[in-house]
Amino acid sequence: MDQLDQLHAVSDLHLGGAPGHQIFDQGPLLAATIDALTTRAQGARVGLVLNGDIVDFLAAPGATYLDPYGAVAKLEAVLGDPAFSPVFEALARFVRAPLRMLVLAIGNHDVELALPEVQERLLLAICGDSLEARGRVRIAMDGSGYAVSVGGRRVLCVHGNEVDAWNVVDQAALNQVIQSLRQARAVPVWDPNAGTRLVIDVMNGIKRTFPMVDLLKPETKPVVAVLLALDPTALAALKRFAPIAMRLGVQEMRSGFLGAEQAAPSDEAALAALVQRDRAPEAAAPSGPAKAAQLLEEVEGLYREGKGAVDLSPAGATLGFGDLIYDALLRRDPSKDLRTSLQGWLAGDKTFAIDTEDDVFRGLDDRVGPSFDFVVAGHTHLARALRRKRSPGFYFNSGTWVRLIRLSDAMLGDDTAFAPVYQAFRGQTLDALDGVQGLVFRNPTLVSIALDGAAVTGVIQRAVATPTGVELVPDPASRYSVAKGLG
Repeated sequence: MDQLDQLHAVSDLHLGGAPGHQIFDQGPLLAATIDALTTRAQGARVGLVLNGDIVDFLAAPGATYLDPYGAVAKLEAVLGDPAFSPVFEALARFVRAPLRMLVLAIGNHDVELALPEVQERLLLAICGDSLEARGRVRIAMDGSGYAVSVGGRRVLCVHGNEVDAWNVVDQAALNQVIQSLRQARAVPVWDPNAGTRLVIDVMNGIKRTFPMVDLLKPETKPVVAVLLALDPTALAALKRFAPIAMRLGVQEMRSGFLGAEQAAPSDEAALAALVQRDRAPEAAAPSGPAKAAQLLEEVEGLYREGKGAVDLSPAGATLGFGDLIYDALLRRDPSKDLRTSLQGWLAGDKTFAIDTEDDVFRGLDDRVGPSFDFVVAGHTHLARALRRKRSPGFYFNSGTWVRLIRLSDAMLGDDTAFAPVYQAFRGQTLDALDGVQGLVFRNPTLVSIALDGAAVTGVIQRAVATPTGVELVPDPASRYSVAKGLG
C-alpha cells in the first residue's frame, strides 16, 4: 500500500463530446489546480486521484456500448481538443515532479481506459517516454478501487458505480475483452449494463436536442418532466427507457406494478407502470396487460372533455409524472403546469446539501469494511461529507467539474421568473442554458485528505480562480479528522 502525506481526489471530469456539447468547460481552472498540487507542499508525498469518468467515451461522436477498436481514435480526439489539452499538459507536469503520484481509476463512462492500447496511449500522453514518470502512475481499473495510507490512516477511493445497480461494470467480462485484445483473438460481444444502454439507446439522441438532461439535478422526475414539456415526442424515448428499467429488475416496479410473474413486459406495459406510479389514486390505471389500452382510452376521453393533468389530481395536489404524460399526449401547453410540478417536487429538496445521505453513500457504507478511515467516491456529481453509519470513519464524494443546473425557489416562484428558464430549455444549446443568470453553476470540488500535525483531516475544497492561479477554499462543514496513524 502506498504511503502518502496528502491525497487529493477529483472525479467525473467527463472529458469528451463534440464541440458545443461538452459539459466540461473548466480546463484552465483544473490545470491550475493540478499545478498547485504539483508545486505546493514541497517535501510532502502527494497523490492525485482521478476517481472515474475521466474521459467520457459514451459522449463521443459515434459512441457505442464499448468500442475496443475505435477507442484509441476517440481518446486521440479528446487529447487534441483545446478544451481538454490543458488538463493533460498539467498532468504531465505533475508526474514529472518528485514525490508526486497520479492514480487513474475506472468509472462507468470510461470503461475503455482499461483496454491495453487505450491505456498505453493515455500514459504516453501524460508520461511520454519517461520511465520515472510512469513509475509515479497507479492504474486502478479492476473495479476494486485504490487503497492508500495517508498519515498512517487507510483511505479507499472508488468511483461509486459499483453500488449502483444501473451502472455496475462487469469486470469479469471486461477481463475477457482485455485478454482477447492482448492475444489477438476475436473480442466477445459486450453486454452493457442498463445505464450504458440508457445513455446510448435513449439519452444521447435526446441530449443532441436537449442538453439540459446532462446537467439538471436531481435527475429523476424533474428531467423527465422537462422533456415531456418541451417535446411530447419524448414519450417515444421513454417507451424505450421503460423496458430497460424492467429488464434490470427494479424491485419496486417489478412487484408493485407488473406483478412478480411478469418478467418481460411490453414497451406499453412498462410505460404504463411508469405512468401509474405517480398518478393520483382516483386516476390509477388498472393492473395487468390492459393498462396500456386503458390509458389510451382515458386520454381520448379526456381530450373529448377538454381535460388534462390538473383534472386528474386531487385539489391542491402537485402534479405527478403520470399527469405530465397525460398533458404531453393531449398536446397541452405545459409550461405553467411544469413550473408548478417542479416547484412541488423540489420543495425542501436536499440534493445539493453536503450531508445528504444518498444511495451511493448507503451502498458503500454497507459494502466497505470498517478498517478504512476514509472512503472517497464520485459518480453522483454531488459533493458529500458524512460520518459513516455502519462503521467508524468518514465518507466523501468529490462531486464533479462539469456544469450543473439547480433550479432555485426564485426561478420557480412565478411564471414570469420561470419564463427565461423554460425558453433556455427550449433553446436546445448549452449556450442558451449559460445565458440565464444563475441557472447553470459550476462547483469544481476536490476531496483533500492530509496529515495535519497529529491528525489526518479530510475536507472538501472548492477551486477558485485567482489572478495568479487558483485558491483552494475548504468547506468548514465538510471537515473531519482522526488521530494520526502509526504508519
